[in-house]
Amino acid sequence: MPASKPPGRAGNLPAELTTFIGRRREIAEIKRLLSVSRLVTLTGVGGAGKTRLSLRTAADLQRAFADGVWLVELAALEDQALLTQTIATTLGIHDRTARWPAPALAEYLADKRLLLVLDNCEHLRSACAVLADTVLRAAEGLHILATSRQALGLTGEHIYQVPTMSMPSGDRMPPPDALGQYEAVNLFVDRAVAVQPGFAVTEANSETIVRACQRLDGLPLAIELTAVRLRALGLDELLERLEDRFRLLTAGSPGALPRHQTLRALIDWSSELCSPQERTLWERLSVFSGGFDLHAAEAICAGGEVVEQDILDLLADLVDKSIVIAEEHEGRQRYRLLETIRQYGLERLRASGTEKEFRQRHRDYFANLTEQALIEWLSPTQGQWLADLLREHNNLRAAFDFCFTEPGQADIGLRMTGAMWFFWIATGLTSEGRRWLERGLELTEEPSSARSRALWVCGYLCTIQEDIATAEPMMAECSAAAEQMDDAIASAWAVQLRGMVAMSEGDLRSARVCLEDGLNRHRANANPLGVLDSSFYLVAVTALLGDLDKAVELCEEAIELCDSRQERWLKSYMLWDLGLVAWQQGDLVRAAESGRDGLRLARESNEQWVIAFCFEILAWAAGGEGKPARAARLLGAADRLWRRIGAPLFGMRHLVTCHEEQTAAVRAALGAKAFDTEFERGTVISTDDAIAYALDERERVPEGTGAARGDTSLTKRELEVAELIAQGLSNKEIAAKLVISRRTAEAHVEHILGKLAFSSRAQVAAWVAEQRGVEAR
Repeated sequence: MPASKPPGRAGNLPAELTTFIGRRREIAEIKRLLSVSRLVTLTGVGGAGKTRLSLRTAADLQRAFADGVWLVELAALEDQALLTQTIATTLGIHDRTARWPAPALAEYLADKRLLLVLDNCEHLRSACAVLADTVLRAAEGLHILATSRQALGLTGEHIYQVPTMSMPSGDRMPPPDALGQYEAVNLFVDRAVAVQPGFAVTEANSETIVRACQRLDGLPLAIELTAVRLRALGLDELLERLEDRFRLLTAGSPGALPRHQTLRALIDWSSELCSPQERTLWERLSVFSGGFDLHAAEAICAGGEVVEQDILDLLADLVDKSIVIAEEHEGRQRYRLLETIRQYGLERLRASGTEKEFRQRHRDYFANLTEQALIEWLSPTQGQWLADLLREHNNLRAAFDFCFTEPGQADIGLRMTGAMWFFWIATGLTSEGRRWLERGLELTEEPSSARSRALWVCGYLCTIQEDIATAEPMMAECSAAAEQMDDAIASAWAVQLRGMVAMSEGDLRSARVCLEDGLNRHRANANPLGVLDSSFYLVAVTALLGDLDKAVELCEEAIELCDSRQERWLKSYMLWDLGLVAWQQGDLVRAAESGRDGLRLARESNEQWVIAFCFEILAWAAGGEGKPARAARLLGAADRLWRRIGAPLFGMRHLVTCHEEQTAAVRAALGAKAFDTEFERGTVISTDDAIAYALDERERVPEGTGAARGDTSLTKRELEVAELIAQGLSNKEIAAKLVISRRTAEAHVEHILGKLAFSSRAQVAAWVAEQRGVEAR
């Protein structure tokens, strides 16, 4: 989702797709409440505008929160046990421990000044209340702005009932030129102009506009759904249709229609104004959770009266009718339904008796997606697959839930969750992966290839969380089942896991035997992903046993395999391995070089485990090169990540001993006070800044450049990016030119704009031209 935050500012607030109308008094009052309370909940009926109001207020408060304003969208989350994980993922936290996630989140937030916007809490009200209480007690600088149809019910919570939009009251009709003071009228006119560009308030139509707004109770969503009808209806006809519909609902009674019924009536009317094909598509689209693209809609929703070739046009019609929202994500169109609209469609789908059919089709589509991602993971499209799976995270959760709640579907659920093993690790979602896998394993007992894979994947996740007691019986069952079914692939992974457990427990010789066996089995199975994964652990063990030449040989073979597949995620692990071996050989220059290369790759995928590994090896190399201050700061940066993600140095006792020895040596070289100062500096800077420091990207630009504007130092890389901006290259072209990810290129551009206090690329181009002139003089 495109970010609306100013350049360089932390957070994830989405850009506004339509004009925000009015609400000045409400925004001012919510800001006041947040200044006296750290928990404010906006309540009100569906369609009252709680989400838009919370986002606009949050956007206005961005400068007040140094660690950002973060939106957590909860409408698509069905399982309250995943609430904490969802918030942690939004904040970019990778926690690879087996600890309960709420304390880990509280620890992360403890020293932050941050605003958390929890949107649509009503169906997770109890879980939200417990979590809010936990983190607010732990983090003094945390504020929470929640939206819910009910208050969370916590002591100290300030509740703000979102009013309807202002509009003329009673029968007193203001003159047309006075209607601009009323929010409901302004919203109606703004949305009317969008479908009828010549629309304006006149003496002739002003009363009709006011009556329509009054009839809609000033509910923003109701106004938006109604105004779009002006594409096909005249204004007077529109009001007449409204009056007829509401008169039927009140059985002719003069009493007011409850607001929630007003909205329901408008959605009913929107449905009736759709063609039969549009209505059917709307119902089927309700099985999606968190959005969808055209390909998914065509694959899942086609059938019967909805012809696949017509779905694009039908979607366009539903967008025109404000039923579906269309948004662009990285050049690709994506669609979603507001939760109120989605729930309505789901009710209709359920009433039609086809809910199970389309939820199953939804599951089948995403089951195929997970298997395809696994097949293509070792490829140039690896980064895109990771981004796609993250984007479809809510749909994947919905598919898993279907598998584990619908009788007879658990085996498919195990196949899906097992196929995503690399996703659970790369994203730091190890606890969520375990939860789904364990849930599925409890539902099945019969041996199957899906169960065997789920056993070793779950055992793997337990092992990297250092929960060996849980991992061991899974490994034993996996080995037995693999032998019974002659499943060579599962057998290889079970052997590798035994080696990983031995490594974690400090038994390096047993670990080497098992890992070599596992590697040979992966090779025999022609499983390159298994070869690379087992190689990472085997190289570390072999190096720590002192067989450095063999460790280098294994590592270089693995890197060559990565390069042949254009694989970058596991290559970042192997480059750290190479740095470790070089450090043990006393080649500090090569150790640092490999650490930096691994760090660059890890930054692309935000692989925080490798980032922490690389900080460690760069610190050790710096200490050996007589740079103790730099080493201390890098150790601080590593410590900050280890505390967040858990499992420092994979819990390997020998590596932990190396860490302790290097830390002691650096402390002795610097002195305790200086060491503590530099170490603390490493713990307080952001991960991005720590990476830039580790890569020596924080050098000042020459005199007469951006430094003349204040503290606008550009790194070497940012200067390169600025030059390419001046040449007219897009972010995508910059990424290709510099061989970096598009996300990294976008981050560089955002940093440049922020440092130079610019708002456009044209300003950057002009600045570059100016600096060329300075240098020429």
